[in-house]
Amino acid sequence: MVVDVGNTRIGIGVSDDEGLHAVCRVSAADAAEWRGAILEARANTRGDAAAIVIASVNPAAARRFADLAMEITGIEPQFVRADIPLPLELELDDEAGVGVDRICSAAAAHERLGTACAVASFGTAITIDYVDAAGRFRGGTILPGLEMSCSALHAGAAQLPAVELRSPPSPFGKNTHDAIAAGVVFGAVGALREIVERFATETGNWPTLVVTGGNAELIAELAPFVDVAVPDLCLIGVALAYRRALAKKRVP
Repeated sequence: MVVDVGNTRIGIGVSDDEGLHAVCRVSAADAAEWRGAILEARANTRGDAAAIVIASVNPAAARRFADLAMEITGIEPQFVRADIPLPLELELDDEAGVGVDRICSAAAAHERLGTACAVASFGTAITIDYVDAAGRFRGGTILPGLEMSCSALHAGAAQLPAVELRSPPSPFGKNTHDAIAAGVVFGAVGALREIVERFATETGNWPTLVVTGGNAELIAELAPFVDVAVPDLCLIGVALAYRRALAKKRVP
């Protein structure tokens, strides 16, 4: 069982020799949903589960989730970084500060592509990271997520309404809702293009661009320069971290 504990949602899936399957997402604040998701993942496991592996940027929720998973399955969960080594070499000033989800997503993208790549995750926050051809995580950028931007506009401006995020029909917002949606979504597309272009300028090559996270498909539809959208990239990376750690243990 592989788990990605975020600030808003928890992704849960089963990874085996056939790949990742039985993925579901639940609220990071609703423990009642967790139980059902854990039971569903266990039911979709072929044979006995060998491990439960968690990547987390939400320590309190992750600890509670791990305790519940242990209670239900009898398997003690392992955490990427604390129990399982990170799946990428890092070139950072503050290696302890970078989110495990970013590293797992970057590792999965690089393993699949085998070349320099940019990985943009559109979740609670937007992160855009760079992995070089040798598989070194070089860092990246962090921006407010799409929903966070909508919420901030509503909270900070008396006459701006709360807006449910959707694909803007046009850059010409004919009403306040459409104007906010257009500004937030097209603004994120523009930021993505600018940041990846700066990666390319710094390195001399345009990296393959992968988008992931809950809003990945929305962005990919509006950004023709995106190469591929993989919403479950972090979960794939969590499984990769476990496999690499297991392989090292088997080496005599």
